[in-house]
Amino acid sequence: MEIKNKINKTELAQIYEISKEQFNEESWNLSQFESSYNLPSSIFLVIKESEKVVSFILAMDLIDSINLLLIATKENYKRRGFSKQLINCLKQYNKKIWLEVKEGNSPARKLYEGLGFKEIYTRKKYYSNGENAIIYELENY
Repeated sequence: MEIKNKINKTELAQIYEISKEQFNEESWNLSQFESSYNLPSSIFLVIKESEKVVSFILAMDLIDSINLLLIATKENYKRRGFSKQLINCLKQYNKKIWLEVKEGNSPARKLYEGLGFKEIYTRKKYYSNGENAIIYELENY
């Protein structure tokens, strides 16, 4: 297993495929990933096995905080602690980390709460299906 923080275009395409697999119709499109790839504030962290990306995190460095935008792991690599490892890598920036998650996404919420994230706000009916978004924050100083 290898954790990388500098990715190439091939790895970006693999990230896009994982996103499509995990988020279906709510996945970012390839041009959104490419736009993020070209921003200096973007943080892409990946875990690779056998030269293939199996888990990734996409975040934005907003000067005083980190906005965790996407995190996903290929289906057959889940439950190995990869998401936790990637979030722990984000903690190395020593900044507040915040994110939003669907209220009904219990596995993700359990992960975030287990890592010390605190629920700070609810965006009512935020998603297209009417589901609420829960905003989490981790004071990481």
